Amino acid sequence: MSTRFPKEEKLTSIIRIQEIFDKGTVLFIHPIKIYYLSNDCTYNRVLITVPKRLHKKAVSRNLLKRRIREAYRLNKGVQQIHIPAPTFVDINIVYISGDIMEFKPLNNKISNALAKMQKNINMAAKPNDAPAKRT
Repeated sequence: MSTRFPKEEKLTSIIRIQEIFDKGTVLFIHPIKIYYLSNDCTYNRVLITVPKRLHKKAVSRNLLKRRIREAYRLNKGVQQIHIPAPTFVDINIVYISGDIMEFKPLNNKISNALAKMQKNINMAAKPNDAPAKRT
C-alpha cells in the first residue's frame, strides 16, 4: 500500500463538503472530530480543517494541518485494508482544540479515530446476523 497523498485524494468540492456536514456521520476523539460519508470513487478523499477562531495565526493552522496530513498519510494504508472493498468514504478531519499538539500524540489520536471509523463502517456494512424467528 502506497503512503503517498496524491491530489485526487484531497476533497475540494464545496457541494460535497456541505453534504458531509449535513448527512455525514460524526466521530469524536478529543481533539479530533471526523465527519465521514460514503462516496462513489475508488479511493477515500480527505479534507483537513483547523478553525481560524481557535488558531488566529496562519502559521499555527498550517503547522497543525501538516501534522494531521502526515499522520493520516502514515495511517491510511492500515485503514484502507480493513474497509470492505466497495466502501470508500469522504472524510473531513477537524482539529477542535486551542492547543498545538505534538506530532506523536496527534498521530496516536488520528490512528485511533481512523480505527474507530473503520469499525463503525464495518459494523454498518455487515448484514444483520440475528437468528430467524420460529413460528
